[in-house]
Formats: sequence, C-alpha cells, structure tokens
Amino acid sequence: MTFPNPTYLASTDPPTKQPDELPRFDPVGAKPLADWEHASKLLCCRVDPTGTYVVAGGIDQAIQRWHIATGSKTTLLGHENWVRTLGFSPDGQRLYSGGYDGRWIAWDIASEVPKPLKVVDAHRGWLRGLAVSSDGQRIVTCGNDRLVKLWSADDGRQIQQWSTEPNIPYCTLFVPSSDPTHSGDILCGDVVGNVYHWTHPRGELLRKFDATELFFHIGDIAPFGGIINMAFSPDGKHLTVVGLHQCTNAPAGNRRAVAMSFDWQTGQKGLKQECLKKELDATLWRGVYHSSGTLIGILEKEIAFWNFGSHDVFHLVTTPSEIFDCDLHPNQIDLYTAHFDGHVRSTRLGSL
Repeated sequence: MTFPNPTYLASTDPPTKQPDELPRFDPVGAKPLADWEHASKLLCCRVDPTGTYVVAGGIDQAIQRWHIATGSKTTLLGHENWVRTLGFSPDGQRLYSGGYDGRWIAWDIASEVPKPLKVVDAHRGWLRGLAVSSDGQRIVTCGNDRLVKLWSADDGRQIQQWSTEPNIPYCTLFVPSSDPTHSGDILCGDVVGNVYHWTHPRGELLRKFDATELFFHIGDIAPFGGIINMAFSPDGKHLTVVGLHQCTNAPAGNRRAVAMSFDWQTGQKGLKQECLKKELDATLWRGVYHSSGTLIGILEKEIAFWNFGSHDVFHLVTTPSEIFDCDLHPNQIDLYTAHFDGHVRSTRLGSL
C-alpha cells in the first residue's frame, strides 16, 4: 500500500450521509488514508473517544497530538523518559499518559497547547501499563517495581496496590460493564504469562489465567515474551491476550506472533490465533476488536485480521514500517498505527 502525503484527510464521513451510505467494514478493501510524520520513533497511540484527535508517545519523551480533520500537530511535554502507554477518559476530555520515568500524567487534551494537569510519581522504574475505568473515575498502572496500583483519576490519590512478585507486570485492564458481576475489576498480565484478576472494591485475588505458553527464557537467564496486551471481545465473553510463542532463537528474534483467548466465565483456554498465511518473526504487540468480532492485530509491518474462531488470518495489510501500537477510531472503520519510523498512519478498513 502507498500512503498519501499528510494533507487534509478527514477520518470521519460527512454528517449528511445516511446510515446505509456509511463505510462498510471490509478489511480486504483497506485503503491508506493519512500519513503524519514525526522525527522520533513512536511507541504508543490512541484515538480519543470523540474521534477528534490521535495522540502518540515516543522515545523523545514527548506526546504528539494530531487533529484528525486538519492534520495539525501539537507537542505535549512533561515526561522525562520514553512515553510508553496512553489512555483516555470516556468523554475524551482527559488524556492519561505513562512513561518510563515512572510517572502518569493527566492532560486537558482539547487545550490549545496542553500542559500537565496532574503529575503522579507512580512507580520506581518504568511504568509499563495504564488503563482508565469505564466511568473515568479510576486509573490502574503497573511497573518494573512489580506493583499494580489503583488511583483516583480526580486527585491522583492512591486507592489500592497489589504485588506481582517475583514477576514484572506488563499490562493492565479494567473488566468492562458487559459483566455486571465483575465490572470494574482489575486485570494484569505479567512477563511469565500470568493474568491476575482482582475484585473491586475489596481488592481480593479472585483467580489467575494461565498463558505461560507466551513466555520463554533466553539461555535460561533472561525472560522473553509475556503478556504484551489484553482485550475483551465485543460481547465480553472472551478475554484475549497477545504476545509471542514458538520461540526457537530469542536473540535472533525467531518467534511467532500469537493471540490466545479464554472463556471469561469459566477461565477455560480456547483457540490460539496466529499468522500462518505469511511466515513472520514477529510479536503481536496489540490486538483490538472490531464491533463485528473481528480481531485486528499488529505484527512487524503487517495489520492482520482474524475472524472469530479462526486459527489463521484471513487478510494482511502491509505498511511501510514496523508497527508498535494501534487504535481503532470510534467510527469502527479507520485504524491508526504508530510506527518505528516516527509516522502515525491511518488505514480505512472499508469500502465507501
């Protein structure tokens, strides 16, 4: 695919269109939409819930905000190390960022030049994962200090914390409202493939999911793999974790990207989803679900698509550079990707 120059490329359809005229989700008909350049490698990206902005964090310790309708870029400064993770409040007014400086920062994303509203020294060492609750009231983070911490989004007060000793936690997630019994509970995935499920508000460890197939040792010394990211299926019936497996030579990067799903109610391990269509030494850095149930994942330079219940991808879209993160626009058609070459690219996953 050839991506266009970063000119005016609106990512939403004109409001005059009727529902039957809106884009139809069709990954096979994917088309490049926009390509915005930055001077530093990008590690994470998110689209705000209103569909107005896409933001990306990089190794230059900064966050870049692009206005989707115009392509104008604004830089947000406040971190003192790489910006690794991002999340939005449900109304899209607040951006929360986490960095390898151990901090999370709150921003008023709609300000002309956003400044930090709140800076919280959350972890000793790297902050690796951050998630925002569905009501916007709580933030959960995890870091290299092997702690998972729950915070008040309003005042930055710490509410609870849990330890994942001796393992480093990689990612965090709140249980969605689709599960009325456990809505708001906290999940965390660690380096050796454990998923912890803590209840809210009591904070008890309810259960653990076993995804240790996603973990390997380099020479029986250094850990390699783990749970990189997690997502719930649209109906809330399955928890999907992503990462790598079948590692034959970790220093050389010989491994295969994989998504593994669990039945949320029973905890039973289900289907693994891989890229067999094209042999790639890759990690599945993130998986997001389309509302149709299609799993969208990023591995190497590819955007991959799996039908629910299918082992292999049904389609791949090749981009110009390795992808490290992605997010789906609220219109459920436009996918934004953050790349190692410093670009944020958008791809329309449908036919007009």
